[in-house]
Amino acid sequence: MARIAFHLAPALMLAYGIVRLIDGRDGQHGPGPAWTTGHLIFLGSLLLYGGVIAGLYGRLRAAAGGTARRVTAAAATAVAAFGLVLFVRVAVIDIVVGLQAADPADKSALADKYAGVPAVLPQALYEIGPVFFMLGLLALLVLSAVAAPGRTAVAALSPVLVALGFVAIMADLDLLPAGAALIWIALALITRGRRPSAAAPAGAPAQPGTPVTGRR
Repeated sequence: MARIAFHLAPALMLAYGIVRLIDGRDGQHGPGPAWTTGHLIFLGSLLLYGGVIAGLYGRLRAAAGGTARRVTAAAATAVAAFGLVLFVRVAVIDIVVGLQAADPADKSALADKYAGVPAVLPQALYEIGPVFFMLGLLALLVLSAVAAPGRTAVAALSPVLVALGFVAIMADLDLLPAGAALIWIALALITRGRRPSAAAPAGAPAQPGTPVTGRR
């Protein structure tokens, strides 16, 4: 399931970006069917990113490394998961606002109304919360690159592509499809990892073309 998430999460993000561009052809984004459909797709993408985070953490736990690396991986996972929860909150509120709003002005007013909901964290943290998801995911990818000797060049490319994707998205939301495509490529590289066959004797080299069964 985590392997599927590595592909489907960015794919749905890309689809959301396309729907968003269609929705904005009249110069306004929502409310309406396109707004709601796009944000439902985006919510699905975010939920699948939970599988990506879990998959990366599982890879790091299985990799050789000391206590410091494992603690760092756990901390990065916690940061990414916390940011993802706040990101999911944003998507849910956008869906609720879109369903209730009658026009763009009403949508803006409702967004202000729900800005601090639920009132368990400071509003400023809600506003910057999704950044924690980006930083945590990048940290996990960097740790994966460090823990992947022999595939360093390919593994190192993943965090670079994800960073470029996030920069593009933060610079201009109209670049969301391009940013999502970069993230998709990065996560696809992660799923191409290979390891020696479980049936091979200990210490024996892997046979060419042996597929991964344990790594994701």
